[in-house]
Amino acid sequence: MNELSRPRKAVLIALDSVGIDPFGHDRPDSVYRDSEFLFPKGRSGPVIRVEHRCASGPVQRGILVETDVTGGREHGGMECALTYTSIFSGFDAMERHGLMQGLGLNDKLLESLVAERNLFARFPSACLANAVFPLHFPSLRGSYLQNELPHVSREEAEARITYQGRPVRLMGKDKWGLAELFTAAEINQNIFVYAARRSGVRLRTWDDVRNGQALTGSLTNELENDFNFRSFGVEPLPPFTPEQAADILAGLSEEHAFVFYKYQLADLICHTGRTDLARQTFQTIERFIGALLDRLDTRETVLIVTSDHGHLEQVGFTAGHPKSQVPTWCFGPDAADKAQLLSRPQGVFTVLDELAKEMQSVGAAV
Repeated sequence: MNELSRPRKAVLIALDSVGIDPFGHDRPDSVYRDSEFLFPKGRSGPVIRVEHRCASGPVQRGILVETDVTGGREHGGMECALTYTSIFSGFDAMERHGLMQGLGLNDKLLESLVAERNLFARFPSACLANAVFPLHFPSLRGSYLQNELPHVSREEAEARITYQGRPVRLMGKDKWGLAELFTAAEINQNIFVYAARRSGVRLRTWDDVRNGQALTGSLTNELENDFNFRSFGVEPLPPFTPEQAADILAGLSEEHAFVFYKYQLADLICHTGRTDLARQTFQTIERFIGALLDRLDTRETVLIVTSDHGHLEQVGFTAGHPKSQVPTWCFGPDAADKAQLLSRPQGVFTVLDELAKEMQSVGAAV
């Protein structure tokens, strides 16, 4: 690799609940059947070459790797905390912990792994692009920010918050808005928030979203704006297109050596059981990634897009998170050489840690 093509930055994107279609992404019923470039037509296998033609003409080339997030385990639940621990620590969290018996919130073993090795801390400047949710709901269980945010009880939520114009109901047969509220607030429960705090990365807020310096988990703010939180002093957010969101993330990558963003909305869509919504969600993802590739120079910036576990690919016939392989895309110099590492989630840490070390050695030489 010559000096001009040496990567100097990294962007990591995590897609919640996006797995490899075990029956093939080309089949007529597949959620990915209309994919423009992320799932190339007529090709399958553990490693696939992919390419995106940018709006300005150049072609960005990369690979799609089938990543095993379960380690062959069959008994227990597949939750995001396991995969993110592997990604942010480089340890095999599945081997250390095993599958989950719950949601894995505030799991001390997983926290200890991230405390020992932390991807955010490997880079001279790192950014968590997700804005944290501005309120804490004890009824939604754990949070890494419960001591810093206003607490809202279930009774207060039901009396003062509306979802799509109706009062939220968090219990009982007439539940309304519970899954949506959990999805919007789940960012505060993620172990990568714990990792960001430990490494001193600034936690961004909804004010940063308004100023074009952060993103919410829904990317476009559509989920967040379905709620009315004004009685708690929280105003609506500006709507974004996937392309505007890509502009924001590309801008953050100009300011930081490493940027991480998690797209959360797919998890909510999975639990609707609706294939039509799943296809729309994947189209949003592909528009976002395509627009980001239009804005990044992958000779200098490594882009990795991965997922914590599957579900979107099987939305029509499974209620829980299936133990399927997940896709990992990598764009940048020598992407094909990283395929074997990216076959497990802890390999994402290894690839990015090697990049961070290269950055440090170049900086030291200069």
